[in-house]
Amino acid sequence: MSSPLTRGERGALRSFGAAFTLIELLTVIAIIGILAAITFGVMKGVQERAAVSQARVELAALAQVLESYKKHYGDYPRVTTTTANDGALQLYQALNGQRGPTGTVLNPRQKAFLEADRFTLEDPSAAITADNRILDPWGRPYRYLYNPASASWDKRPFLLFSLGPTTGSDDVGTMTNGAPITTGNHADNIYANLN
Repeated sequence: MSSPLTRGERGALRSFGAAFTLIELLTVIAIIGILAAITFGVMKGVQERAAVSQARVELAALAQVLESYKKHYGDYPRVTTTTANDGALQLYQALNGQRGPTGTVLNPRQKAFLEADRFTLEDPSAAITADNRILDPWGRPYRYLYNPASASWDKRPFLLFSLGPTTGSDDVGTMTNGAPITTGNHADNIYANLN
């Protein structure tokens, strides 16, 4: 035979079935919200670091492709414009066998140095066509500049970079001498051959 419940045990059984108070519910919701915000912030940081790492790897691979191009033709492809579309388009065309080092259009198409499936292209369905650009992890074209004929050209062989995660101005018009910019909106640019 079991012993009767004490007064404390009966009170505990009654309160066990009671609902949470509004303050308890709000406290739990607030804690869940704080934990979710912390988790989101950490995940965003991890994703950003992964994108920067991917850009560095792709820039290193593109620099190797440019070296192969130079070995074959004796010079890097010349791109004297700093506008995103023109420079990125000419870089793609050169590495895809459609332009020679001086910018002349090669007809028929020559040796392609670029393995297009290793990179994100602006138009993946048209990997062979001339109108394409190689995109960085943020969906913007990689920038390329090479103009050794310029009297003010920097000593680097070429300038190849991503604008990085910044969503500010992507004006690179002041880079016509090939010197990298590492201040202002360009502080987080990622360069292939920056010492």
